[in-house]
Amino acid sequence: MDCNWLSFGYKKNDTYGMEHYHTHRDFEIYYFHEGRSRIFIQHRIYDLHPGDIVILNGLTKHRTCPFPSHSNVRTTVEFFPEYIEPVLQSLEAIELLELFQNLNNSLIRVEDKTHLTEIESSLLKIKQIFSHSRENYFINRRLVESKVKHLLVELLFEINHLSQLPFAEIVTKKSKSDRQIEYMLAWIMDHHMEKISLDRLSQEFKLNKHYIPHLFKESVGMTVMEYVMNCRIDKAKFMLEMEPYKNISDISMDVGFESSAHFSRVFRQKVGLSPSLFRKRQVRRSYQQI
Repeated sequence: MDCNWLSFGYKKNDTYGMEHYHTHRDFEIYYFHEGRSRIFIQHRIYDLHPGDIVILNGLTKHRTCPFPSHSNVRTTVEFFPEYIEPVLQSLEAIELLELFQNLNNSLIRVEDKTHLTEIESSLLKIKQIFSHSRENYFINRRLVESKVKHLLVELLFEINHLSQLPFAEIVTKKSKSDRQIEYMLAWIMDHHMEKISLDRLSQEFKLNKHYIPHLFKESVGMTVMEYVMNCRIDKAKFMLEMEPYKNISDISMDVGFESSAHFSRVFRQKVGLSPSLFRKRQVRRSYQQI
């Protein structure tokens, strides 16, 4: 259920991950109920356990990668902070929004799941309000959204309390292979416009070039070159929108493609539009928001 300041998805379950990183201006609370999945935040990787809570400010690139043949049940709450600031100010609790700075892009985990009862209860209450009010939402919109705002504030209180408990873990531990792949992802993000090969990665990271594809596929869920291409396309999308007068063939070269024809073919395959149509759509949307 969505409104103009909040997007709420309760216990969504699918095995489709995000091929591309994405960003958004709103804050996000990501609660993992059950299954097996990973979340990539920039170049950091977290294996998700049931009950994990991820705090995101949204502006950092992130994507999820569920494991095939496993469930992937999660609840997501995305909201624009300015809409609940008045409620927090009236409660003298504006510092609750500091969670998204202090714990930004962090994962909170507790071993004793009984401490998650209140959080799960708040998520269910938000879902029930939207479900029960669906038919009369536009008639009672102000009251419905007021209820949701107060429940969201309650949820922030609970997450803040949970993060301060002595047994709560802010997950930072990594396996050796996770650290290796994180360094590699960060390096590729910085060098995606250059020629990248297994030989070069092997030399850069002192790893067997036959081991790298296995490590990459197991950790990231795609091949090295698929990831490189995604980085290039993501950068191209940014440039097409932010530099509307720059020649598309120049953009293709800047992001690492050797020909504009290859760039256009890959872009259309991954985005579903040609670069020129994508640019026109984004420019039109920008004007509509003015």
